[in-house]
Amino acid sequence: MKKWMLILLLVTVGCGSQEGAEEPSDDQTGSESKQFSGYVMDQNENSILVVDNIEPDGGSPIWITGVEEDMWLGKSVEVTVDGPVAESYPMQAQAGEVKVVKAKKPEGADLDESQVLASALAEVDRSNTLSVESMTYDQEQDQWIIKMRSTVTESGAEKVIVPDQNFGE
Repeated sequence: MKKWMLILLLVTVGCGSQEGAEEPSDDQTGSESKQFSGYVMDQNENSILVVDNIEPDGGSPIWITGVEEDMWLGKSVEVTVDGPVAESYPMQAQAGEVKVVKAKKPEGADLDESQVLASALAEVDRSNTLSVESMTYDQEQDQWIIKMRSTVTESGAEKVIVPDQNFGE
């Protein structure tokens, strides 16, 4: 009888509500849409690597799959993800909606930021995930200066100068 009472007590305690128990977060359940924004720093077939602007500890990259085939490289995008986000590095998720943000074009410039970044990315080794640190137009020199930094290591900084000329000129 004592044995049954002990078992009943353990079952009751084990099944009772646990104060302070955590509810699953949206990251674990994937029940809520998430948004990411940044530059498309790499692409392949129907996937794009979106990296937000550089933070003191590096940008946050995420591979977004299920996008239409297009020339995405260098574009600024806002992505809505439906479903779970894999917490790998870089993170991974399925695209819900991808919106291209209109690229800025400073007064006097022939190229806009997306054209310049696409050109700069063609000149660097993209095997090390990069984030845009700065992108400035020098009107006097009629050129763009793009500084990119690795999201993983302290080294790996890249500085690329892109002449402000349309490709057809």
